[in-house]
Amino acid sequence: MTSQAHGSIALSVDDLVVRFKRPRASDVQAISNVSISLPAQSTLALIGESGSGKSTFARAVCGLVPSTTGRVQVAGVELQQGGMTARDAGAAGIQMVVQDSGGALNPRWPIWRIISEPYRLMQKRRGTELRTLAAKILDDIGLPAEFLDRYPHQLSGGQRQRVNIARALAAEPTIIALDEAVSALDLSVRNEILGLLSRLKQSRELTYLFITHDMGAVVQIATHVAVLYLGKLVENGPVREVVQQPKHPYTRALVGAVPTIGKPRAATVVAQGEADDAGAPPPGCRFHRRCPFVADVCRTTVPELTAYSGRQVACHRIQEIDDLLSEGGRT
Repeated sequence: MTSQAHGSIALSVDDLVVRFKRPRASDVQAISNVSISLPAQSTLALIGESGSGKSTFARAVCGLVPSTTGRVQVAGVELQQGGMTARDAGAAGIQMVVQDSGGALNPRWPIWRIISEPYRLMQKRRGTELRTLAAKILDDIGLPAEFLDRYPHQLSGGQRQRVNIARALAAEPTIIALDEAVSALDLSVRNEILGLLSRLKQSRELTYLFITHDMGAVVQIATHVAVLYLGKLVENGPVREVVQQPKHPYTRALVGAVPTIGKPRAATVVAQGEADDAGAPPPGCRFHRRCPFVADVCRTTVPELTAYSGRQVACHRIQEIDDLLSEGGRT
């Protein structure tokens, strides 16, 4: 897969909707009209609470769940929607690495075959070329050649995740979606994998969609951050602005829950109650029932994403809230 020039748009997602049917209950609109662009060789961290739609968004982009409406473009080329498969996405240059490193690997295959399988399927190659390719990628991810003939059960969790990354690399992608790919790892191993991802990004000119709830990992690896709440995009911008100076009340609440995130810090907001059911989201702003700054307009009208303070924010009262909290108050 040909690398993309730095600064061009690697992935463009426009007005994406993903809806799931539920028996004897209302449909769940897991992703609601989300539009995001990833510059080539950037890392976009997609953050939010469990149930916010992060993984569904990544899986839709990777062709693992069908989208209802919307467009996905890779380097300006539009992919077929609705019926798009993982193979379609892979052919366009998108691969995925998931959290469950053990469950994602075929336990009956040696490591060399696991790594080389995407290349075999896409390039129709066989024989010793596949083993040679696997050995080269194994070296790239920091594992010795003796691992080629091992099986997944003979590897540690961090080693298995390296093999998952290697398998994604074998398809020669330009974009890799990492869905909670370091969340199940010990801290030291997590840091090693993050360092590996950073090196691979540079050497292979990759673009990452990084799905996580780990704010430390966001600061360490991301260039941009997008915040989802009940399937809606509420804030989107460069990592330094969004994490160090969050503006949307929900983003403030997320960042405020991690007291060690970088300084200076914006004033903390505490979200009230629990998130609503994604199958029956509230009208207006989906966060309004938990927001301490709610006004009548928030209960009735969906806020649009608008440019504010170096990022995009979807909040009717953003200027008022920012002014109110500018002195570092806590709500």
